Amino acid sequence: MFISIVSPFFNESLILEKSVELMISNLSTLQHEWEFIIVNDGSSDNSLEIAQSLAEKYRNNLRLISYPINKGRGYALKQGIDAANGDIIVTTEVDSSWGDTIVRDLVGVWDNDPGVDIVVASPHMPGGGYKNVPRKRVLLSGWGNVFIRFLVSKKITMFTGMTRAYRAEVIKNLPVMEKEKEFHLEVVLKAISFGYRITEIPCVLEWKDYNLQDKDRKKEKRKSSSNISKLISTHVLFGILARPVRYLWGASLGLAGAGILFLIWAIVQLLIGQVAIFLALTAALLLIISILFFIFGVLSTQNSIVQKELWKVQQDICLLSRELPKK
Repeated sequence: MFISIVSPFFNESLILEKSVELMISNLSTLQHEWEFIIVNDGSSDNSLEIAQSLAEKYRNNLRLISYPINKGRGYALKQGIDAANGDIIVTTEVDSSWGDTIVRDLVGVWDNDPGVDIVVASPHMPGGGYKNVPRKRVLLSGWGNVFIRFLVSKKITMFTGMTRAYRAEVIKNLPVMEKEKEFHLEVVLKAISFGYRITEIPCVLEWKDYNLQDKDRKKEKRKSSSNISKLISTHVLFGILARPVRYLWGASLGLAGAGILFLIWAIVQLLIGQVAIFLALTAALLLIISILFFIFGVLSTQNSIVQKELWKVQQDICLLSRELPKK
């Protein structure tokens, strides 16, 4: 197999050189041929100059993709994926925060299970975890993925991570539109809809300290550039809209059950000569709302079928566009 590793970066001038050299050192231990693609997502510091110097130094294995305006992680990943030549494409952070052997571990899954389409690195599996990551971020990731898992699918435990390996023909032809971090959610949702096989491996995510070249500065811990409030709102919205039938029919069943209980209560009250009208009205209201939720669930199911067909059309267009000769 030929392996492509894609790592986007934005304003990482303080750590970029050390990170790229560490990744190349780690990749040199692979038993497969490989290429390392770094994508400059419109950095406004001197990251591009550093990346250009590194691309010249490691010209045999390192490729640089760059554009002047920041467009988001999803867009950056798509640029790298589209340019990749590998049979397997690994996307991961440029700073090896998932461990020095992460690429080897992800790719190694195919040695034992050639039928896999996507391999996801997960800190939420037994054997995985977090190291030196702020507790707030650990809780946010943990509960966020539990929430999305409940709404979307129980097949995997890590929906939001970038570190994954894809069979090239799968990820290149998947019709993905998201340009920000929702890219990761969209990929999993559509992969599940198309019936692709997804598996996970346990991994430890570590936010490392870096010794900066400026001797007057102390160690600087990795900081997240994410807008937490925006990240939460967009991921929650995506999760809710992804597969609404999963909770619409559950809500319908729960309301129907409550309505029946209130109806029985009303009948009992009526038989013993007590006022039952308010209980009966409550039962009727709950049952009516239950029916409405059931109807919304049916419509949601039909919408999902139509949506899947549209995704297939988009996928066919992607395949066709790749087969057409370029002028």
